[in-house]
Amino acid sequence: MAKTIDVLLTKPVMKLGTMGEVVSVKAGYARNYLLPQGFAILADGAAKRQIEVLQQQAKQLAQKHEAQAAVLKKELDGISLQIAAKVAHDNVLFGSVGIRDIVKALAANDVKVDPRQVHLHENFKNLGSYEVTVRLHSNVEATIKVQVVNDNPDGVGLDEALSKGQSEEG
Repeated sequence: MAKTIDVLLTKPVMKLGTMGEVVSVKAGYARNYLLPQGFAILADGAAKRQIEVLQQQAKQLAQKHEAQAAVLKKELDGISLQIAAKVAHDNVLFGSVGIRDIVKALAANDVKVDPRQVHLHENFKNLGSYEVTVRLHSNVEATIKVQVVNDNPDGVGLDEALSKGQSEEG
């Protein structure tokens, strides 16, 4: 039995390929997962016509997703979110603000975004203003502004904390 076989993907498979691609995979992976789940078919002579049809469908689907991402980019560009967080002392947060908090704040503004599309280098651990990249499609990115503010109305305000932080640095 062959160690690897060529299969035609009928659906996108993460870290393997998109719909319509012919990929070479281990025989067991194809036999036990891809073929029974309907993610792929064997790429033999009978599948040649189907390859062309699936590649055309994949191209149309990619164009549709890119158009949807462009519409969502227009909605996201220029949006500014305020996320309230508990402050431990000065402008240092008790905990941090991360991707889940940003997605939740976007959902409160009627914008649905997958958490995997939000890209942070690290969680925010201080009060302040930050820019966050949201990758909506491989060719479409949006930038949103996130302000992390004190959830205590009697506590230090954002402007006050930022000016105090700058005076300590300088």
